[in-house]
Amino acid sequence: MEPFYQGALDSLCGVYSIVNAVRKVTKNIDSQDQFAEIITYLDSKKDLCNIIIHEGVSRQILSGIFNEVIGDKVKVHSPFWKKPDTDLETFWNEMINFLDNEDKHAILICLGGRIWDHWSVVDSITNNQIRFFDSDSLKRLNRNRCTTQKETKARPHILLPTHTYFISGKKKIT
Repeated sequence: MEPFYQGALDSLCGVYSIVNAVRKVTKNIDSQDQFAEIITYLDSKKDLCNIIIHEGVSRQILSGIFNEVIGDKVKVHSPFWKKPDTDLETFWNEMINFLDNEDKHAILICLGGRIWDHWSVVDSITNNQIRFFDSDSLKRLNRNRCTTQKETKARPHILLPTHTYFISGKKKIT
């Protein structure tokens, strides 16, 4: 029997991803204070226990955190919010372009499928691989094992474009 790791019994990867993404794009933000602000916000919505134990952080809750807690600390854009049929090539190329063209930037992404139900932060991306700045054990995924549609045996990792946030600099949320 192995011991549980910190975070193994909660579903707060979305909260950790927000804190990690904001850390990557801003200076002088106290991450512990930011974490506390997010938890206080979730508690005020009366969803904290349900989020922690059962459901995790949904796209709508994440957007609420960006709008209500993060405020004007970062600029957040969701280019694929209403584009569920985005193909992998289009999505992958947009992520590469965003990370190549921004000085302080991060991509917050949700992974789905049989293997993952997880929010993470894209640290870097090449034509062949995506690397993560992750609160768990996720380090990298090879493009040839990813999809944006239905998972297959050859492509078990689903990247969810509709659940992806491009985060940069200090401007209002769009």
